[in-house]
Amino acid sequence: MLVIDKRKGDHMPEYEIIPTPSVGLNRALGGGLYSGMTHLLWGTPSAGKTTMCYHIVAEAQKRGYRPVIIDSEFSYKDKYAEQCGVDISDPVIVQGTVIEDILKTITPLLEDRDEKHIYLVDSLSNLMKDEFYAKPDGGKAMGLAARSQGYFLQKLVNYLHKERNMMLFVSHQMVDLSGMYPTLRGKYGNTVHHNMHNIIKLFLSMSQAEMERDNAKMITSQKVAWSVEKTKQRASIGTSGHYYVLPQEGGIDTLRELIDIAVEMEIIERRGAWFYYGEEKWNGAGNISLSDVQHGEISSKVLVG
Repeated sequence: MLVIDKRKGDHMPEYEIIPTPSVGLNRALGGGLYSGMTHLLWGTPSAGKTTMCYHIVAEAQKRGYRPVIIDSEFSYKDKYAEQCGVDISDPVIVQGTVIEDILKTITPLLEDRDEKHIYLVDSLSNLMKDEFYAKPDGGKAMGLAARSQGYFLQKLVNYLHKERNMMLFVSHQMVDLSGMYPTLRGKYGNTVHHNMHNIIKLFLSMSQAEMERDNAKMITSQKVAWSVEKTKQRASIGTSGHYYVLPQEGGIDTLRELIDIAVEMEIIERRGAWFYYGEEKWNGAGNISLSDVQHGEISSKVLVG
C-alpha cells in the first residue's frame, strides 16, 4: 500500500514512458506505455502480441527494468527473445500455470524496493487456481478461469508502483456466440477488464494483398490492425491504426508504419504516384528512403500530431 501525505511534503511517484515498436500506438498513448500500470494485448494468433511485448521489454531494460517473464504457454525461447532485442542474460523466467505457485515465486520480486521490474505474463489465458488441478473433476465451478485470472491480477495490482514496476499481459481471443452474430472478444473476465489501464486489440490480416512472401513462400511481412479498447493514459479510446509484423525477423516494420502515418497526415505529400518531403521526391511509396535527420523530423511531427 502507498500513502501520500501532501501536507507532509510527500510527492506522487513519477511514471516513465516505455515506447512500443509501433509509431501509431506511441502516438495514441502519449509516447508509449506508462510504468506503474497494467497493459493487456489480445487478439488473433500470430498478430505479434509476444513480439510486441518482447520489444517493449527490451526498451524497459534500457531504462533499468529487470524482466520477469511468466511463461504459462511454455513457449519462451532465448533465441527469439534475443532476436527481439531482449538481453537474455537478465530475465527471471517462470514457467507454470498454477497461480498460487507463481505468486509464491514472484512475491519477493514484487516486494523489492531497490530494483525495477517489468512483468510479462504470456499468457493470462492459461493461468488457473490450484483447485482446478487438485479436484478430480478439474474444478468445474462456472467461471473458474475468469475468477482465477481476476484473483491473480488483483494480487498483482496491489504491488503497482510508478517508479518500480510495470506489467504486460497477453490474452487470446474467443468467439462470443451469445448474440445474434458471433463476435470476437478477449479471453478474460470483468475483473481483468476493470483492473487494466490499457487494453489493445491486435487483428492480423489474412488478405494476400496485405502480406508479402519470399521465394520459398514464407511470409516476410503481414499487416496488423490495432485499436485502443481502453486506456487511462490519455483520451484515445477507439483510436486505431496498423503496423507490419515481420515474422521471420522477430520485428515490426517501424519505418513503413511511420511513412504510412506521415502520408495520412500529409507530412509527406502525395501527388499521384509521387511522394514529396521538402526537396526530396520518390516515385512510389516503396521507394521512399529517409535520412536519419528526416526520420527524426517526421517522427517528432507524427508524435506531436
